[in-house]
Amino acid sequence: MTNVDEDRGKRPILNAVEFDLLLSQARVNDCDFLALRNPAILCLIRITGKRRAEIAALKKNDVWVDESYIYFNFGLLKKHKDKVPNKVRGIKLSDPFSYPILNYINYVNENYPESDNFWLGVWPVFGNYVIRPDIGLTGKQIYNIIRECGDLTDVAVWPHLFRETAGGETIKADPTVYGVRKVMDRIDVTERTAWAYMNRYVTSVINRPIEKEEK
Repeated sequence: MTNVDEDRGKRPILNAVEFDLLLSQARVNDCDFLALRNPAILCLIRITGKRRAEIAALKKNDVWVDESYIYFNFGLLKKHKDKVPNKVRGIKLSDPFSYPILNYINYVNENYPESDNFWLGVWPVFGNYVIRPDIGLTGKQIYNIIRECGDLTDVAVWPHLFRETAGGETIKADPTVYGVRKVMDRIDVTERTAWAYMNRYVTSVINRPIEKEEK
């Protein structure tokens, strides 16, 4: 098994190869439904960087699709605040990570239109899997899905690493003050935390070896 406690201080983000390994593993399952649902969970948390509890709390009426986007109405969870307004996040259908999510949405809408839950639960019963549209998922269950994929692929991963990854790639794409604002908007963090992402990226640039100029 991967050692998360040892790895937390060593790695800032999840790279593309590692995520592809996790996604491929999520598709390997004796239960066809889980092979559809679990990749959707990984892709959604990878794109948005949302907290696992925010991902788990989605209801079916929090998700809708138009010709260009999949929209998610997230209930935000922040420390020291009792009431935080919901936030709608759109994911472009042109994003390859949207495909597993859209496939899952279509399957649930077609086969379980009566369910209020977006993520459907599954119970193992005598060697078979029973889909439970009346129950959803918890943040702990999402944690277990992510860790199991990590253990089976030898990728040290935990849910918060997806937040680090989303924040890190946003700053890398726009290492400006406005980039800090983009981090705050994308993963819903405080200004102090957003500046921490900026500081981490700048430090990595400063510590890069300088290539010698050819004469």
